[in-house]
This record gives sequence, structure tokens and C-alpha cells, in this order.
Amino acid sequence: NEGEVPQYFVEHSHPPIIPPEEFELVQAEITRRKTIGKVYSSSNIFSSKIICSCCGGFYGAKVWHSTDKYRRVIWQCNHKFQNGEKCSTPHLQEEIIKEKFVKAFNFISANKEDFLDSCRQIRDILSDCTVVDRKIDVLQTKKDELTAVMQDFIRENASKAQNQEIYNQKYSQYEEQMLETEKSIHSLQARKSERLSRKELLDGMIHEFEATDSVLQTFDEKLWRLMVESVEVCENGKLVFTLRNGMEIEV
Repeated sequence: NEGEVPQYFVEHSHPPIIPPEEFELVQAEITRRKTIGKVYSSSNIFSSKIICSCCGGFYGAKVWHSTDKYRRVIWQCNHKFQNGEKCSTPHLQEEIIKEKFVKAFNFISANKEDFLDSCRQIRDILSDCTVVDRKIDVLQTKKDELTAVMQDFIRENASKAQNQEIYNQKYSQYEEQMLETEKSIHSLQARKSERLSRKELLDGMIHEFEATDSVLQTFDEKLWRLMVESVEVCENGKLVFTLRNGMEIEV
């Protein structure tokens, strides 16, 4: 902004406050939640991740026995008792979710290299934005040309007497074309941003998975955040984990 002192940064000049993969994870998660189209106030790691197979809605945290010694937090479908319909998917305790994630992770660990190869292939595909960039360039050129035409049109109207009704009608057509072009550019830019966000998530997952050699004994929050795209709860209590590379694992 005007009046502000510019700041300059030299990459790798000092140790990062947080690891790069964690920073990218946060940025990508922000983007992911925006694409869902809902607003979330909870910072719980299970929020907006667990999905009911009956209605497609998210699971939310509920407190049972909030005022006595049996108090506990469970997760159940947010629509379970709404509109007179009852989803038949079960509620879940957090410990059960964590235990099943550990099982899913250890299943992957048994085929670690195959899993990593799949992740790298998808990451490389997501990294290549050549087609999207080409489309954006074409639309940007169109926008620039349209801007020049509109400027000439305005100047001509200012210098020569014209029928203003015809002028306004023509200008509205130009304006509509401009809005459509800008809308298309923004849509492509959002698509590119989403691709690169998913690429960053895969980078973080690959990095962390490569550094994890042993079988997982206890729940790891960082691995959960990096690896899990969503979890579908089935009516029989089974959980289907969808990972960042699109792989599904039923536990």
C-alpha cells in the first residue's frame, strides 16, 4: 500500500518457524474448506472430514453426560434427527476413529513404495498446469483486446455526436463480454489454485510418509491431517478412508 515501507525476504536465510510442509498443509486446508462452500468455526481435526453415508452430511461433535462424571465427546451425523428422518449410521467415539486410522496407515505401510509411487505420479500430474495457463493467457489476451476496443469506443463517443441509446446498448454488450471473460479467468485461476493446493498436500504427505519407517503404534495427528481427505461412515460401522491420492481403504 502507498506509504508502506517495502520488505524484502531472502529465502532460506534463516531456519523456518514451522516446517514448510506444515505451512503448506495449512494453506491447502484453507483452500479445501473454501471449496466445500461452508463456514467452519471448529479447529478440531475431525471437523469437515467425517461424512455420513446415508445423507452425505458431515459428522459433528456432541457431548454426552455433560454435567456428570460420565461426560464424553462422540461424533454423529449432524442431520441424524433432523426433518423427521433418522440416519442409520452409528455415532463414533474419537478413540475408535483414531484406532481405525492407525490400522489404515499400517495397511499402507505394508505396501509403502507402491503407495509413494502413486502419490508421486499424481503430484506430477497436478504440478503440470500448462493447459490451464494456456487457456488463461488466451482469455487475458481477449480481455486486453476488448479493453482497447471499449476505450476506443468511449473516445469516439466523446468526440462525435452519436445516438446515445445505440451507444449505451453497444457498450452494455461490451461490458457483458468483459464480465464473462473475467469470470472465466477467475474460474481457471481457482482451478489452478486448487490443483496446486492438492499438489502441496501430496508433497507434505510424501515427505512425512518417507520419514516414517516403523509401524504406527498410536494415533499421529500430523499424519491424519496430511493423509486424510475424508472418512465415510457406513451403516455397519465400517469407515472408508479416502486419502489425498484418491486411494480408498475400508477398515
